Amino acid sequence: MRLRGILLTIVVLLALLLAVLNWGTLITPLPLDLLLLRFDWPLGLTLLGVAVVVAVLFFLSALVDRAGQLRQVTQLERQREGLQRSLDACRSELAERGRAATEDRLETLDHRIQEGIEALSSGLRDELAAADERQRERLDALAERVGRVRDELAADIAQSEDSLARRLDGEGPSQG
Repeated sequence: MRLRGILLTIVVLLALLLAVLNWGTLITPLPLDLLLLRFDWPLGLTLLGVAVVVAVLFFLSALVDRAGQLRQVTQLERQREGLQRSLDACRSELAERGRAATEDRLETLDHRIQEGIEALSSGLRDELAAADERQRERLDALAERVGRVRDELAADIAQSEDSLARRLDGEGPSQG
């Protein structure tokens, strides 16, 4: 775009220089024929005027085209900003949904862990109670056995004492 503008400026300056150098020829009146009318008018000046009008029209057309492009760029920029806001809203909504889902999952997991701990604790309590009961039964059985052994031992000792006493009683008078 910049190179084209520079080239166009050079061409216009060269045309102006040519017109200034040949000004006398440009304003020389010549007969002009317009189908129905015929009059004397400077042909060079007419062609220069037409060239200027065409250049102005070209410049205005380029200006209108550029203004349209700028309007379109502005409109596209507004659309982009709207889409960016929409995208940001979607991102924040997705982040919020993700955070909520994560919190729900963590709460569910925490609840499951608590239930597991309670079940395990209850199971351990039951096992400890059962083990305690088994230990009491063993102690009771042992105490009962110790009692029987003590009774048997006492009976054996009493029997031995009786037997010794009978022997001692029976031997004592026969020796003396």
